[in-house]
Amino acid sequence: MAIELAWYMSCDGDSAYIGQMFAEHPPSHETFTRIAQNAERSGFTTILVPTSQVSGHYGPQAPTWDSMVNAAVIGPATKTIKLLLAVRVGIIDPAICARMMASLDELTGGRVLYNIVTGGGALASYGETLDHDTRYERTDEYLEILEGLWTQEKYSFEGRFYKLKDATVYPRPVQKPRIPFFMAGASDIAQDIAVRRAEYSVFWGETPGQVAERVRHMNDKCERAGRTRPLKYVTRFQIFARETESQAFDAAEEVMSRVDPEVLAHRGKVISSFESKGTKDQQARTREEMVGPNLWAGMGRIRSGSAVAIVGSYEQCAQKIIEIEQAGIDLLILSGFPLHEECQTVGKHVIPLVREMERELDLVREEDEAFLALSQGVSV
Repeated sequence: MAIELAWYMSCDGDSAYIGQMFAEHPPSHETFTRIAQNAERSGFTTILVPTSQVSGHYGPQAPTWDSMVNAAVIGPATKTIKLLLAVRVGIIDPAICARMMASLDELTGGRVLYNIVTGGGALASYGETLDHDTRYERTDEYLEILEGLWTQEKYSFEGRFYKLKDATVYPRPVQKPRIPFFMAGASDIAQDIAVRRAEYSVFWGETPGQVAERVRHMNDKCERAGRTRPLKYVTRFQIFARETESQAFDAAEEVMSRVDPEVLAHRGKVISSFESKGTKDQQARTREEMVGPNLWAGMGRIRSGSAVAIVGSYEQCAQKIIEIEQAGIDLLILSGFPLHEECQTVGKHVIPLVREMERELDLVREEDEAFLALSQGVSV
């Protein structure tokens, strides 16, 4: 089965350079619609609509739009691309979130997916006082409530964090039985929730080997828990693809060439406040810069997550995507800056190579299976 490829929209605008005080193209209907429509035309089947309380690429005063608003902007402007909508648990009451997401699912004709964000240091300034594991316990209740409201006529719940009695939500999601859950998190408690409740487990990518190890670990958890339906896997990389490897690394360095010292200092403080295990793992990688062949972590100076970039010629980038697919990934989320242009580059030069390589691998696999069957005396 072919790997599904997704693009990233951002919530703080678009630029050819990150680390400046402000984006060259600030958040707007035009900025976000252009990214989403270009990604759809370029062959991406899904777009990540992220959430953040502050800008993740620019200075602390850079405007950052809400993910729900952004989904409402790009939903009617696109036709087929699915919206992987990130919403942070603890910011919105679950009953209100259930209605808003179901409304967006109706608006888009059933194209909304829920990327569950449990939060961390970024919520401290908003009065968040819960520790790491307690936040995930709250997330567990939150997802149970969403499922109940989306699938039952009247729903009651009484837990540690939330209480509902005979609650109803209209509209219901177009998708049945409910909007799919994408559970992010690298800690044990996050993984356990993914095994119990989610269709997809989401984690930061570092190397194909690390990805394969995570997939094996999660498959073991699923088996021990007696999960019968398959859990799918999602990871996230930046990408810089050019005609030659040298040009690709020049492009990657160029994106970081105008970093403002004040922004660099600010982002360092923000990143250090995160309690996310996945974010800490990625930041440890950024100190190495090159974490593997054609894998560069230099963007970790500004970005808190998804700091590792696939960098190389079109063929090298396609081969790396194949390696990630063979590691067990079902959906790969990519991004490069400027977002509205780089998706076109990847769509034109890399995606066709990925599909060609997949076809060649399928032919080899079919030939191997036929040979094995013949050697065992089975008629084919």
